[in-house]
Amino acid sequence: MIKKHIRLATSWVLIMTILLFAVPVQVKAGESQNINIEYLRAVMEMIKDNYHGDITDEELISGALKGMFNTMDAYTTYMSKDEAEEFLEDISGTYYGIGITMKKNGNSIEVVKVFESSPAEKAGIYPGDRIAAVNGIKIAETALDEINDLIRGPSGTDVTLEVVRGDSATNIKVTRGKIEYNPVKYSINDGIGYIKLETFNANSSSAMEKALKEMDKKRVKKIILDLRDNPGGEVDQAVAIAGMFVPKGLITKLDFKSENIQDVEYTSGLKRKKYELAVLVNSMSASASEIVAGAVQDRKAGVLVGTKTYGKAKVQRAIPLLTPEAFAKYKEMLGEDITSAYDLIYEHNIVPLFNEIIGYTKMTVGIYTTPNGRMIDSVGIEPDYYVEDPEQEGGIDISTLNKLSKTDKPSLGSEGADVYYAENILKLLGYDIDDPDSKYDEKTFEAVKQFQKDKGGYSYGVLDYTTQQWLNEELDRLFLELDKQYAKAVEVLK
Repeated sequence: MIKKHIRLATSWVLIMTILLFAVPVQVKAGESQNINIEYLRAVMEMIKDNYHGDITDEELISGALKGMFNTMDAYTTYMSKDEAEEFLEDISGTYYGIGITMKKNGNSIEVVKVFESSPAEKAGIYPGDRIAAVNGIKIAETALDEINDLIRGPSGTDVTLEVVRGDSATNIKVTRGKIEYNPVKYSINDGIGYIKLETFNANSSSAMEKALKEMDKKRVKKIILDLRDNPGGEVDQAVAIAGMFVPKGLITKLDFKSENIQDVEYTSGLKRKKYELAVLVNSMSASASEIVAGAVQDRKAGVLVGTKTYGKAKVQRAIPLLTPEAFAKYKEMLGEDITSAYDLIYEHNIVPLFNEIIGYTKMTVGIYTTPNGRMIDSVGIEPDYYVEDPEQEGGIDISTLNKLSKTDKPSLGSEGADVYYAENILKLLGYDIDDPDSKYDEKTFEAVKQFQKDKGGYSYGVLDYTTQQWLNEELDRLFLELDKQYAKAVEVLK
């Protein structure tokens, strides 16, 4: 298990994490340092003598570590091994669960996305489903991260979800499995490629290559890269993706505090600019997103459209920390004070055991600048074309909608993702639709009949391929109408 953690944690990562800010603590050397250590030991003994409850030395030490790391900047924190495992799984793009993303919608927990070929899809869970309970536990008042913890679990184990669809509820048992999270969604509209990148995990650059191969196959030369609400991820992934758009030369510079870590200049090997590019950004485009956006803007590889980016130029590294027992063991063995498992691995070629790791720190270890040397931390990047963020229409976030697949012909009584997307599009068009829920009820049936009639087609209420194509064309038009940032990017590229 620890080998997996260490392998994943060696990646340099940029993420956006919101924490409470506190004033950093200064530790003096020499005699004062010894006094401080004795003081902390004495406080631990006082707690054990007086606290009317159960507390272990490991729990006290973990609490002390959490307190120390949380006194630094807003991105440095201490994680238990369980917390670190979830964090590293997110960065790796692979985890064990059922393959859905959710959001809070009033008092409901709504499924926003079901991953292709995932256990959730195979079990018959669709976008728009509302989850009322997990393994019999009602979750209306539960935080999303806690719900994720309830749903995730080892591959091959089952989780039972109480799913509300329309006005009925049913229990659906899902067998968890390995989830490969693909953060890229792409399409081609009127000769312009659109690529939405949700995060920079370990799958991002390969997924981007796949999208661009499709663009090349269709001879698409104009591309909109959507980095809105992308919080960041791995630096290596950001550099690899920037190198697909930015011509040969500098992408970013990383400057590290430790003298043991060499500063890095990342460059692109692309011979010449391949695409006309517009990058969509907003105030939640952060970290690795800003590496790409900054390189595109400074190297004139394209233009930025939207609002000012988040402004995070700090680089974090996830570092596994040894337990006090392991610290003492290796001090006796090597004659050195070693707290970081990385120092043990890279300097002494010793891989610690899983039970010799107490937790991880995700620590700010450096900063980056754009190719022109701009420091954007707490400043952000101003777009070339400022356009206000789109507002949701009727509670529908159009950016979460997919085109209908044209693989089936849903009709009255059907259920599925295509029904959900059709209901959303029809509702945006002003047809009388209840809250979209993937259930083809009478109201949806009548709305489809009216839509077909308005299009001059055969009005019989079945979502045939022609009707789906009409709805897909309407979705393209709605994107231009409702998403002014996207519309501006299209205008600039044309």
